[in-house]
Amino acid sequence: MIFRKADASDAKTVLALYRAVIGTPFCVWDESYPGETEIQGDLAAGTLYVLARDSEVIGAISIVPENETDNLDCWKVRENAREFARVAVRPDCQQQGLSFYLVDGVIRELKEQHTAAIHIAVAKSNIPAQKLYRKMGFDFCGEADLFGNHYFLCEMIL
Repeated sequence: MIFRKADASDAKTVLALYRAVIGTPFCVWDESYPGETEIQGDLAAGTLYVLARDSEVIGAISIVPENETDNLDCWKVRENAREFARVAVRPDCQQQGLSFYLVDGVIRELKEQHTAAIHIAVAKSNIPAQKLYRKMGFDFCGEADLFGNHYFLCEMIL
């Protein structure tokens, strides 16, 4: 398993991955999000990462270039905090614990960047992601209605 920064050659594969998880249990995405705009923005910012097995991309995750949830009151740490989002594992590879490697890779990357805290908004309906974030040590510190869905707000102080 290889966790690596994505490059332009990964864009079509990541878009196909995003599209493949739409409509699967626990996913709140639709045909308009995430899409090419998010992928190109993440690539330009150098914040899109992929998980590959035998050189085949099976997962993706992004460190959000601009935190959209910074203004929420629940965070204990706001200065030098980063948010990750768009966590996806190919449907035929799900339920194998691969999301752990994506999130762990981002945590390691953000520690290397001397980030103070990590934030994530997880859909209330996404039970597997909630279990993963709890297992990895994220604190559930609030709730919010965002982007047409209800989310739990999670924070890990590094």
